[in-house]
Amino acid sequence: MTAKEDLNRRVWRTALLTVGLLAALIFGIIVLAGSDWIPGAIIVAASLIGLAGQIPIIAKLCGGPGPSPPHGKPTG
Repeated sequence: MTAKEDLNRRVWRTALLTVGLLAALIFGIIVLAGSDWIPGAIIVAASLIGLAGQIPIIAKLCGGPGPSPPHGKPTG
């Protein structure tokens, strides 16, 4: 697997996990608004913990050096 493929896989995995955690957070807030305190609080807390864990991963993906450009003659 090349560095570019590995980076793409990590970006997609992180993006999908983050979207899923945001959806869970919204669902938990809706459950809380419906006056189900215990399940809503558990869902909100779990999704916030998951999102907090994603922050360093996102920062590393955004701040790290990108994959090296391909070597060889340009075909243009």
